Amino acid sequence: MDHTCENCGCDGLEKFIDQPNHQLLHCPQCDLFQKGVLESGLVYEEDYHQGYASRLNSKIRTALIRLGSIKPYLSSTTSPIRMLDIGCSVGATLSAASRLGWQPTGVDVSQRAADICESRGVDCRVVHDGELPFDDGTFDLVTNWHVIEHVLDVRQTLVEWQRVLKPGGVMILETPDASYLKARIMGPRYKKFWPAEHLYTFNRENLTSIMSSEGFEILPSRLLGGWATLNPAMTGYALGYRSLRAIQRRLRLCKSIEICCRKPLRAAAKKSRPIAA
Repeated sequence: MDHTCENCGCDGLEKFIDQPNHQLLHCPQCDLFQKGVLESGLVYEEDYHQGYASRLNSKIRTALIRLGSIKPYLSSTTSPIRMLDIGCSVGATLSAASRLGWQPTGVDVSQRAADICESRGVDCRVVHDGELPFDDGTFDLVTNWHVIEHVLDVRQTLVEWQRVLKPGGVMILETPDASYLKARIMGPRYKKFWPAEHLYTFNRENLTSIMSSEGFEILPSRLLGGWATLNPAMTGYALGYRSLRAIQRRLRLCKSIEICCRKPLRAAAKKSRPIAA
């Protein structure tokens, strides 16, 4: 196995988890957990999405808050906004986008998820190899919630996600935060935080470093966004939800990070990866 860090180039990666069916290396320089090995035959269980389906209304409400927070970044986009949700599961984000008058499409590796989406009248396609079945520059917005930690090659994946974005298009993602205090205290003993299917675990600094080097412009996180489409009760809930998450992240009490970025209008030269001393 290559022991060179995929972010900073450090060649002193340390074993963090070393089990027959679960391996993960840690970079002591930039704190990236990486080079997980996908267990042969590992697939989603048939009931993997069942819990999501049972909490669908709650997830649609959360998706409306997430999409509302980035709506100002899409203010110059010609309506309707074309959105791709990668790893869409049972389609909560797709349903929220439809309520906003957007034109959403989803992709997922699970046929079960696609079937549930189809039964609900939302557009979902099954993908398996990481290549997206869309032309360059198709979408104004790409969303993905807890997907990037599962991919085999983070840089190759980011290039593909950027490909389908229009110049000036926006992407927002959420992924587990390696800085989460409980995970750092318990380490590998906290098995729910370090499942075998997570091939990476990032913190904000190393993930934004990788994204910047692949050409994305990192955007400031917004506490508030475009709430005009929400009723007063929902607006109050959204403010409380976003405020609580912001405080938790500052105190390292939140399990996840959220990053918003943009594809530049003109392609910029890629930043070279640091070379380890």
